[in-house]
Amino acid sequence: MPEGNDNLNSRMLEAATTGTELRLADATDFAWDEAGFVTEGTPAKDIEAAFGEAVTRENRYTASPALFIFLKDGKVAKAIRIIPDAFVGEDARKKYGRDVVLTPP
Repeated sequence: MPEGNDNLNSRMLEAATTGTELRLADATDFAWDEAGFVTEGTPAKDIEAAFGEAVTRENRYTASPALFIFLKDGKVAKAIRIIPDAFVGEDARKKYGRDVVLTPP
């Protein structure tokens, strides 16, 4: 189920590189009401427990440094591989609303 999204990935990379904030809703062009992420190496069972559905066939997520999971009405709408390694585990596996702003460290 994980897919790429060049627009989202490049917007996140730009924000991480320049140290600027990015409102996640402004970088997406699809419907969602909650989003969260996991980092590389997260066990599949932990992803399913956090977001309600299996999103990878692997035992652990390993396809990119981060996987953003977007929910619509409580169901997974998209799972997008993110290349920038700019996200920390302590913020992972939580759900955030459409008003979430990504802030580089």
